[in-house]
Amino acid sequence: MRANVIPFPRLIGYKAAVTVLAHLSDPHLGPLPRFTALEMLSKRGLGAINWYRRRRRWHDMAVLDQIVTDVVDEEPDAIAVTGDLTNLGLEAEFLPAAAFLGRLGPASKVAAIPGNHDAYVRRIVGAPSRVWASHMSCDDGGAGFPYVRRHGLIALIGLSSAVATAPLAATGEVGPAQRAALAPLLRRLKAEGLFRVVTVHHPVAEDGTPWLRRLRDADALRAVLAAEGAELVLHGHNHEPTRHAVPGPNGPIPVIAVPSCSAGPTSHEPPAAYNLYEVSGGPGGWSCEGVTRGLTPDGTIAETDRFRVA
Repeated sequence: MRANVIPFPRLIGYKAAVTVLAHLSDPHLGPLPRFTALEMLSKRGLGAINWYRRRRRWHDMAVLDQIVTDVVDEEPDAIAVTGDLTNLGLEAEFLPAAAFLGRLGPASKVAAIPGNHDAYVRRIVGAPSRVWASHMSCDDGGAGFPYVRRHGLIALIGLSSAVATAPLAATGEVGPAQRAALAPLLRRLKAEGLFRVVTVHHPVAEDGTPWLRRLRDADALRAVLAAEGAELVLHGHNHEPTRHAVPGPNGPIPVIAVPSCSAGPTSHEPPAAYNLYEVSGGPGGWSCEGVTRGLTPDGTIAETDRFRVA
């Protein structure tokens, strides 16, 4: 930990008095690996053109290195990475992405979900679960989505909205099977007295996301949340820091997104950042404070915002 960082307090006990969660998203790890002409005979061809024309300048790996160092220095109890680790879903991109997750911490601490770029074409949709399996499993080692990981006061619930789409489309879908499993899972975690954090790549709230980038079954997912509740929903995808809410059984559920954690100074998008969430209290009296740390005009990573979630 850096000498000038004041850490969140920790108490030793069955459940921590404070649990800290870091959320980052959409690293779009570069550079692109070597690829064959055959691999480009798909949606990937357009994606490669986009990468070489624009995205390789927007996604700055030196800035990403700064973000990773900062996350590690902050020593959160858990880390959630909400997708788009790759660019074209090439088989050669998945092992470097696994190494990136390993840089953040051990698999027991670092949870990931795939984004639409990680399911760019139909034949690699299963690659994230295969290569990143240790970061996409339940506490008991069980595979599949939704998965749940308990860290102190927090239950981290991972959903996958990653599906292959047509060229120029970047939509997602959770699907009926995950939604059906999510409802009893949320009830069980509530009974355990945990602060439930749902992670998904695509936006859940009605936030003006373009039609070709939307979560196709957002209405159905919101219905599950409205019936069963959650304390927080986290996502990425749009590369923008946003705060919205969706209805819950006992009031609005915050829905918060972060920008790409590799957006450099030449990007047309908001600069790279990630959020830390400090959770304390208990059922009926939760407290959650958010802290944004990100790229500043002088090129360093520092706190840029602090906000109340609950």
